[in-house]
Amino acid sequence: MSDFGGKRFRSKRDQAIYDASWAGRYQKQLRKSPFLVFGGPFLVFMGLASYWLSGFTAVRYEQRDQRVQEVTESDIIKLNTKKRNVDVKEEYYRLQGLGEQDWEPKRVPRMKGESENVW
Repeated sequence: MSDFGGKRFRSKRDQAIYDASWAGRYQKQLRKSPFLVFGGPFLVFMGLASYWLSGFTAVRYEQRDQRVQEVTESDIIKLNTKKRNVDVKEEYYRLQGLGEQDWEPKRVPRMKGESENVW
């Protein structure tokens, strides 16, 4: 392992050039007040992004509200009139009559060599 870790060695001249550059000034300010240089802008950006993107999230809830709506009395009346009155005895006898239709059970033709599966 190196003794310098992640720090890059710069000569005095290179260090003076680096300190005069934008990256050097930013690094110096970051060491002095890390929240003002890094944390503050990050929080401001997150707040603004949340505000700007609120329109996209609103669409989701508006679509959900359109699906779930309050039912009015006229809608309830329309729903009730479309129903068929059901009598249990009537349904029972109607279902009993289904077996009286004209049809015969037919056996499916087997392929050559296939067993009949008769026990």
